[in-house]
Amino acid sequence: MLEKLLSQLNSEQRAAVEETEGYVRVAAGAGSGKTRVLTCRYIYIAKALGVAPEHILSVTFTNKAAWEMRKRIRAHMPDEDGGWILTFHSACHKILKQDISLLAYPSNFMVLDEEDQKSILQRIYDENGLTLKDFTFRRCLDEIEIYKSKADYVPFVTDPKRETPAPDLPQADKARSMDRVILKYLENQRKNYFLDFADLIQFVLYLFKKDPATLEKWQNQFEYIQIDEFQDVSGEQYKLARLLAGKHKNLFIVGDPDQTIYSWRGADVRYFNEFESRFAGAKTIVLDKNYRSAPEILAVCNALISKNPNRLEKTLKPVRPAGEKPKYRHARSRAEESDAVAEKILTLQSDGVSLNDIAVLYRGNYMSRALEESFVRKHVPYTIFSGVAFYQRKEIKDALAYLRLAVFGDELSFQRIVNVPPRGIGKTRLALIRGYADANGCGMPDALRALSAHPAMKGTKAREFLLFLADAKEYFKDNDLADTLDFILQKSGYEGYLRLSGGQDRLDNLNELKASVREFVDSAGEEVSAEDYLNSISLVSNADAEEKHDCVKLMTVHTAKGLEFPYVFVCSLNEGMFPSRKIRSKEEMEEERRVAYVALTRAETGLYLSDAEGFDAQAGGALLTSRFLFDIGKDLLEVSGSFSEGHLARSKSMIQKSELDMGCMPEKADMFIFRAGDKVRHPLFGAGEVESVAGGAYFVRFESGKTRSISVSSNILIPYYPPKN
Repeated sequence: MLEKLLSQLNSEQRAAVEETEGYVRVAAGAGSGKTRVLTCRYIYIAKALGVAPEHILSVTFTNKAAWEMRKRIRAHMPDEDGGWILTFHSACHKILKQDISLLAYPSNFMVLDEEDQKSILQRIYDENGLTLKDFTFRRCLDEIEIYKSKADYVPFVTDPKRETPAPDLPQADKARSMDRVILKYLENQRKNYFLDFADLIQFVLYLFKKDPATLEKWQNQFEYIQIDEFQDVSGEQYKLARLLAGKHKNLFIVGDPDQTIYSWRGADVRYFNEFESRFAGAKTIVLDKNYRSAPEILAVCNALISKNPNRLEKTLKPVRPAGEKPKYRHARSRAEESDAVAEKILTLQSDGVSLNDIAVLYRGNYMSRALEESFVRKHVPYTIFSGVAFYQRKEIKDALAYLRLAVFGDELSFQRIVNVPPRGIGKTRLALIRGYADANGCGMPDALRALSAHPAMKGTKAREFLLFLADAKEYFKDNDLADTLDFILQKSGYEGYLRLSGGQDRLDNLNELKASVREFVDSAGEEVSAEDYLNSISLVSNADAEEKHDCVKLMTVHTAKGLEFPYVFVCSLNEGMFPSRKIRSKEEMEEERRVAYVALTRAETGLYLSDAEGFDAQAGGALLTSRFLFDIGKDLLEVSGSFSEGHLARSKSMIQKSELDMGCMPEKADMFIFRAGDKVRHPLFGAGEVESVAGGAYFVRFESGKTRSISVSSNILIPYYPPKN
């Protein structure tokens, strides 16, 4: 069985699979079979070397990738549960479940998602007189994440004696400061024993630093470590990988630095590129045979990414037979561009292509508007492929808060649903409950029990709510999670509340949630717990969206990473849109080009590129053709559509100025827009002819007879077409 598995690999893939010892870097180009290599190597280590699977840590970038890898492994090892095939965050969660008690935290800690974090921020705002005019929630969450990536804050959060000060918050005594918000957020963590997404890795790193014996335990556990998408690891993830591999020194990394597109999330491609210099004796294997895309598509991809000067040199080599040239369509407006995309999709459908095999990609979410309007007009079925939105709907968040309150008894869930449906416990009474809890050092559910007979609670349904909570906890002792959820939704009155409000869509969503919980329980068996289910929802990444069938998928390029489709449309290839107008440096532009490269490499059989003229406020004004199309070159594309006079020249001129401003002046002379002999027009000097190009300037002889030096960066010359006789 093992030899048959290995025989399906090419020579480079097999070399990577059989290189089991030491530090190994695999530079795997798009579509080169890296998932197959990781899967086969896992099986090879388990079967050929006889290593128990629990001693193999295999880290993936998304939960979906982990699920796919586990599925493939089970086809060859039916008894393997893939317990340590996880994302970094899920692996840390599993480690903390065992050892977080060493940090004075309970093992049944909660993991909050972004909506939970916003609820905590709202409470902090209310208590400190803040509004969204002071700071948006988004800014606060970003600042908290940045703070946690730099400050040694874990001792403060985990100190049971509450004696450790919060570090690096000099303005925390000022009520309307960001430092104050961060401090109050950390105090909430300390009081309620919750973790957010950023904490999972930080807590593990602190645990290993505080208790070397625990680090040694986990180093002994993981004899072999392999990490996918290593080009996207952050500093914390890199440090964790290095620590865990510190004893056995078997670290196998796979990645493609040409697909590093998450620097804004902390990813640093240097950890991949400098791997050999950081680890003595490290080896590199290159996977450059592409099994995904037609040769003509690969030619376009290679041409684009070759324009990035700072990269690990490699060129994708096609395995598939020749196909068709990628198509580039230029439109006179965004509406025309979108209509052309819709019409081409309908043509493909009439030729027998399934709509499910078609993806439309764009740089930013707002760019879908024109496409959606055209698709609706032309009756093209589509879905916005945008992550786990189902779990962000209000009725789902409410239902899960009920379940979480019954399991954890946490304040966050209590505050969310204590008055939903209305029970007469509004802001004033909630403040009373909170004040009692703070004064007596107890949780808000306990405070409500103590205050239930208080005159202020007269006329409320506080006692009924407390009886419901007691009944829910009792019911859960003898029933599984799915039945308990159904009981909670009926007994609490929440399901009836939705029914009375006439929200059939919300009821349908609630029924879908029930079905998903039942499916989770049935697949997990008797050992499933409510904690497992609730934390699994919090750990699901936005890349793990549920697929829908028989419709075109619209998505951002970042959402598309890791996916592939027979037919791909990449739209809005305009300066200021793709690349984004937010780009300010040559390093950012290189990453933006990598984003475009990711988009193009999603295509298997057909690739369709498009841009438009006109005006777009989001792009910053007049629409000009993207530099990425010029990077590719017209010889590799089948071009259609008509350009207005001077459009291409204006586009090139603006790109030239942008390149100069960012300090990445083109090295080759043929990158200048105009060459000697070209006819041009100046707004003041009139028509002329370029005599030479040198030193960032055009030397133009005008009809007046004078030769003048015109700066390339002035963006002032346009082509001149003398009238035909």
